[in-house]
Amino acid sequence: MPINYNIRSLFGMYSCGYILNFRGCMSLKIEVAAVLRALRHLQGGGYARLSERTARRTIGELERAQSGVTLDKLAELADALEFDLPAFVVLCVSLQRDISPREVIQSTMACLDSFISAGGIDLVKDEIAEGAIIKRPRGKPRNHHVVSEIQRLRADGKNQSEAARELGVPRSTVQRHWHSQPANSLD
Repeated sequence: MPINYNIRSLFGMYSCGYILNFRGCMSLKIEVAAVLRALRHLQGGGYARLSERTARRTIGELERAQSGVTLDKLAELADALEFDLPAFVVLCVSLQRDISPREVIQSTMACLDSFISAGGIDLVKDEIAEGAIIKRPRGKPRNHHVVSEIQRLRADGKNQSEAARELGVPRSTVQRHWHSQPANSLD
């Protein structure tokens, strides 16, 4: 059976929640606008508190769903509104999917549980050192699992074409790593 190391296989075969659903691009402009308006209404606030951190024009565009928002900007707005960022996102996804916030949280918990059990937390931690992302060379990062599998198949007497077929990777990938060192000696 071919080995597939894409993001979907990291989590295995299961029904993932909506927040980490890689089936397509998710625009939340309308939902962000609705949640932002509702929070400002509940707090009885005008633009004053928000405009200390964000231009009024930007807030207006967000509330009219005319502009998208970065995660950094959304975190800034949630902080200014004294509202939890994950709760803000859950409300947006709940509106978009027309399900309850609790259902979004349950689905998200299942997705997080799978991510954690697959070793995702360790992978994330390995990418950060001293509060900064670890620099890596340009281009596609080396997949040590594929390299070690290529080396294993080579040691088992397979040829490059057979290895490519078995692993489900392009033959050029096998050729590139055929004579390289096994992954465990690279660390």
